[in-house]
Amino acid sequence: MRKFTFLTIIFSGFLCLSGTCPDIFSQQLNDITSEHLLLRIPKERDLLGRRIITDLERFYRFLDGTLNTKLPDKIILLVDWDLQTSTTNYRGNSIIIGMNQSIFSNQRTLLLNECKREIARLGLFQHSRGATRPDYEFMYEGMIEILVHEFDHTSRSLESAWVISQFLDAMGQLSLESQRVWSDFSKDRRCIRSAAPGITFLLIFRDLEGRESPLKFFDTLRRTNLSRSLKDAFKKPAPELEKIWINKVREYRAPEEITISAEEAPELIETVFAPDEVHAGDTLEIRLRFMDTEGDLLPDGVFIRDDRTGNIFQAQAGADPATDHILGKIPITADCAPGEYGYQITAVDELGNLRRWNGIYKVAGSE
Repeated sequence: MRKFTFLTIIFSGFLCLSGTCPDIFSQQLNDITSEHLLLRIPKERDLLGRRIITDLERFYRFLDGTLNTKLPDKIILLVDWDLQTSTTNYRGNSIIIGMNQSIFSNQRTLLLNECKREIARLGLFQHSRGATRPDYEFMYEGMIEILVHEFDHTSRSLESAWVISQFLDAMGQLSLESQRVWSDFSKDRRCIRSAAPGITFLLIFRDLEGRESPLKFFDTLRRTNLSRSLKDAFKKPAPELEKIWINKVREYRAPEEITISAEEAPELIETVFAPDEVHAGDTLEIRLRFMDTEGDLLPDGVFIRDDRTGNIFQAQAGADPATDHILGKIPITADCAPGEYGYQITAVDELGNLRRWNGIYKVAGSE
């Protein structure tokens, strides 16, 4: 009883600081424990928690052997189905898992992924003594993905990050400067698109400077800023590192498809143009609907390439939340001649499956 009370007091303080204290304790919670983890989960979800606790303990042990730091002896994870985001408290060795997210139709998959990612975040915070600044948030996101996929033996899923990084480069968004305010770049959405720059950066310099170099980077964050940390960890000034990074991304030979799970890969099942007849100077809207059995294809993972100009455009969620369309837009320049032009849709889901589809749009002449 003493141990339970002590943990409750610690977590209560964390929750009150987070502004979620009143609601979370109105739920009936069950405790599910392993040697190093305490998972507090709504009573009606108890079986779900028991199904993942062994995997989470294995992931804890993987991190404890991989990271050059000692993980806390006990980490508390509280699961809330009303919260939209997950948060990690480094000093309290505690994590809140937000399950109100529009990703993964399988609740077990969502819960397991969120828990692993936040445990990895806590482990990296141990390295940096909790250092958090906007200019190196992208490195956390990239390293978390690398750690999780290496544990799951699904590192091939990270191959899609190279394709996304190429798209971001074409859109003028692949640079250290664009990553310095990660929340602006990512819109605070944690997904494969947002993590891709950090993934490719860290993989490149892990190959060049040794497997331990990314973890050395997180060690240095407690002492200095991003530019100095990069130089200390990877042996070159930041501008030179950036040049190497971007050149390596551009040299990457992107495959037409990446299949992690054929059954769960997205399929494009409907394409609707608006307006029906587009003219020079208009913006063509392409409404896309996908078959997505796992529920892990986000608008952030869909890109459109206009073959006429070579420009890449990021898709977005459809305006009507009642529909499941993803919306792409192609601006038709005023000097565009009437005719037929090609475009390509690329979709990357959160498992790393990558699919491409080609199509034709028509530009009508003036009447």
